[in-house]
Amino acid sequence: MPSIRSLSSRSLAVSCAALYLVVSAVVGVALLATPQPVPPAVAVSDGPTSVAERNAGEPPMPPTPPRPPNGFQRVTGPQMVQTVIPLGWRVARGGAPGAMRATDPADGGRFVAFGGAPAPDQDLATTRVTNESKLAARTDDYERIDLIRATYAGHPAVEWEYQHDDGSGPQHVRALFWQVDDVEYFIVASGPVEHWQRMQPIYDQMVANSRP
Repeated sequence: MPSIRSLSSRSLAVSCAALYLVVSAVVGVALLATPQPVPPAVAVSDGPTSVAERNAGEPPMPPTPPRPPNGFQRVTGPQMVQTVIPLGWRVARGGAPGAMRATDPADGGRFVAFGGAPAPDQDLATTRVTNESKLAARTDDYERIDLIRATYAGHPAVEWEYQHDDGSGPQHVRALFWQVDDVEYFIVASGPVEHWQRMQPIYDQMVANSRP
């Protein structure tokens, strides 16, 4: 039976639109992997079939957000989620309750999303597995890269990374979901597979600078 791995820390990746179309329904040094009894919803032949637990071991984030990194601006979204996005990216509603989306004005295939909404009754991992099945059924060439049970700043979290074809070509998506009290927050980065190396640093900065 495929295993699910588990993970731990706020900076799961300083080193859970395509994804947000299942949002709410929408790090990295691997130090510890513990098998869990939750199987993936979709069999994947070309990539990992685990969901992981990691620990980046960073100190707690200060109560006041630091200045955004060079080239980024701080934004606040639904449920008071805060993160950073590249300067000049256009922010608009994400098409679903609790979601905002920012798009690269020079390349509409590169975008990030962020937001928050009341948490569903299911836990984060169960919700993502359910959403994975729906996403795989409605998009072409879905391939899971990772699905990671985690903690983020001491809160339950899940990171989800995958590739699929959204109709405009192969997209690489990476997202982090975390829950604080009764609210589920998320950040997402998505871009063409061939340009993912330009999106990964953006995702890393979002993870490093998001709160609560």
